[in-house]
Amino acid sequence: MKDIDQLPIFDVQWSATLTADKQKLLDDILIFLVKELPLDLALMKQLYHQEKHQELKQQIHKLHGALCYCGVPRLKAIVMHLESKLKNNVIDTIPTLLNRLDNEVKCLMEYWTARQLLSPLQKE
Repeated sequence: MKDIDQLPIFDVQWSATLTADKQKLLDDILIFLVKELPLDLALMKQLYHQEKHQELKQQIHKLHGALCYCGVPRLKAIVMHLESKLKNNVIDTIPTLLNRLDNEVKCLMEYWTARQLLSPLQKE
């Protein structure tokens, strides 16, 4: 996972490509992502602790699909790694990977907060 640390939290050029340079679309996607990530992560942890590995695998897959449109390479790489371990039933690594995912979600939240991109969320 050392290589993952070399990836950026957010890749502006990649995001622009993914949204065909439509800034409003990108902003909407990222606001939704940042708003939903803590809820998704809490659900994933709950599913792991309840040993509902199939449901956890489905949640991780769903998140992985959503991240394909967001330009968050580091988060996407962690989720890919987690999804791969679940598919291969390497369950003993899941707690460490969920903690890593939790830390990355916090990094992303801090990144966006620092750039004041969360201001529309605060109006809700």
